[in-house]
Amino acid sequence: MFHIFSYLATYFDITTKMKVKYVIILALALLTARVTSQESYRWDIETCIDYAIANNIQVKQGINNMELSRLELQQAKFDYLPSLSASAGYNANFGRALDPTTYQYVNNQTVNNINGSVALGTQVFAGMLKLHTMKRNEFNLLASMQNVERIKNEIILAVAAAYLQVLYNKEQIATSQSQIESLNGQIEHTRILFQAGSVTMGNLLELEAQLSQEEYNLVSYRNDHTNAILTLTQLLELRDVPGFDIVKPNIDDIITQTPESDVDNIYRVALDLPQIKVEELRSESALKDVSIAKSRLYPTLNFNASYGSSYSDARQRPQFAPDGSTYYEKYPFFDQFGDNASSMIGLNMSIPIFNSLRARRNVSVAKTLLRNQDLALDLAKDRLYKEIQQAYTDATGALNRFRSAESSVRNTQEAFRYAEIRYNARESTSVDYNVAKNNLINAKSLKIQAKYEYVFKMKILDFYRGVKITL
Repeated sequence: MFHIFSYLATYFDITTKMKVKYVIILALALLTARVTSQESYRWDIETCIDYAIANNIQVKQGINNMELSRLELQQAKFDYLPSLSASAGYNANFGRALDPTTYQYVNNQTVNNINGSVALGTQVFAGMLKLHTMKRNEFNLLASMQNVERIKNEIILAVAAAYLQVLYNKEQIATSQSQIESLNGQIEHTRILFQAGSVTMGNLLELEAQLSQEEYNLVSYRNDHTNAILTLTQLLELRDVPGFDIVKPNIDDIITQTPESDVDNIYRVALDLPQIKVEELRSESALKDVSIAKSRLYPTLNFNASYGSSYSDARQRPQFAPDGSTYYEKYPFFDQFGDNASSMIGLNMSIPIFNSLRARRNVSVAKTLLRNQDLALDLAKDRLYKEIQQAYTDATGALNRFRSAESSVRNTQEAFRYAEIRYNARESTSVDYNVAKNNLINAKSLKIQAKYEYVFKMKILDFYRGVKITL
């Protein structure tokens, strides 16, 4: 059970964090201006994540929903206060009219009446309806807070994936450019040999064809890089930022790590993630909805009090003459208003007897919704466990592929070196040389792909373990 004081502490803490966030947003806005004016600025992954969170529309919507939940909780607390109202009225009656202060009729006279009252009312008991409503709204507020954190986590994972994709494409481009430089050198060397009559024109044409193919690959890699940059900048809600680029971090330490094999331990830690907390809090809220529905089966007791008075210019105050006779004089406003004053206090109990079984039906509906929400919580936990299992399996598989790719690069590099020596010594054909070279290119490409895949899978495991995503 959450108490009001713990909620207030949480709320003021959140409010302080929101103030800090606004400062961060301002700083990041200045950072955007800097990026626009300085094309050489490079973003690291922490800056990308912070900027994406600060500018994401779904996060802003979540914060607005959180504010609505806070206002609903505030209203639930204010409902404990009594209602106080005041009223005033003026009536003018013509012809035969009733004087409301004496309940006597007067003829052929304009009667002016003024009345005023103050009323106070409060609900004393209604089956603990107000308390259950306040508690329900507490859980709704906490759930909306956790929902904002859930959205942030989804953004973090999306930005991390896009960031690593950009790194992968950059490395592919660098490898392709290196390959083109190597081919250009090989072509120049082969051209010299052709001019000396040591090789045929076919050898030179094969290398030039391979160069054309690699230049085509480079164009494809650059297009992939452009698309990856576009995906990342869209996640950051950036538009028309020229020269956008990212920092290339050192990920060697990540590559040397091995995935944690205790899936159950990771799962226990991951139960504190927002996507689970949201469902838990919604279950608590649904439980309170059952209590709210049950409270409507109980009698309600209301307390009321009022004070009022009235004035009529048709009313006269009787006076007694010294001889014992009675005469009437004008009744002053304040004297009459004071004499006509009346007050009331009362208790009113309403006992529900039969309302087409609507109240009991609402209890059954609330219980059904609670069972559905409990199942949603179980489903979220089951999905989380399966995601962790899959993440561990993916990370293990990516590590095995990376190690295999490393071994393949070493072997194909040695094979290429040997093929290059034989080709330069004119002991093998250009076909053998090109086959060895293509094998090396493919092995390097697979290694790059496996490396970044493994880094991303490890970061997903870190996310489930509650470790901040950094590179």
